[in-house]
Amino acid sequence: MARRRSILLALARVWGYPLWHGVVHSASPQTVYEDVDWWMQCIDAPDLLRLNRYSRFVWLSGALPEFRTLVHYRLSAEHPAWRLLLRLVYRPAPTLTLDANHIGPGLFIQHGTASIICAESIGSHCWINQMATIAYNAKGRPTLGDGVRVAVGAVVIGPITLHDGATVGANATVVHDVGPGETVVAPLAVPLTSGTGDAPA
Repeated sequence: MARRRSILLALARVWGYPLWHGVVHSASPQTVYEDVDWWMQCIDAPDLLRLNRYSRFVWLSGALPEFRTLVHYRLSAEHPAWRLLLRLVYRPAPTLTLDANHIGPGLFIQHGTASIICAESIGSHCWINQMATIAYNAKGRPTLGDGVRVAVGAVVIGPITLHDGATVGANATVVHDVGPGETVVAPLAVPLTSGTGDAPA
């Protein structure tokens, strides 16, 4: 079993080298290194921490299309032909949109399915869950500070700011600023009828 795992890891290292090469020779390698470290903390996989940074990068790139999408964002300033080739070989997540003027180091995107992340800027070490919408209205798009968390199904719309350490709960809709360290949540679901079939009083 250990031998098989070693062989698979060796093959993965070969497979992931062109993408790693693109990162190392890009304008933002240190940012990607911080991404790798933060993703390792967020997915809580102690066995992977024994690997070196390159092996962790290869594992994330192979296992998680959301991570590949973030890497492609980091490489967006590179030569167009090289960038296109990398996107063809290392496919980004098909239903994840990632667009911002600036994204700080350590953005963790959990699952990323059907997520639209279109922000003015995103600070460092943020966490965004699947099916989240962070997007424009007619006046502009949101700004996220450092350490912001946006939970599954949340909607954050317009030129508002989620300040450092803010948390948006699952399925909440946010159209106003959220202060530093504040948490906003959606209303709890309530039954429309009682157990007897009668409408609640």
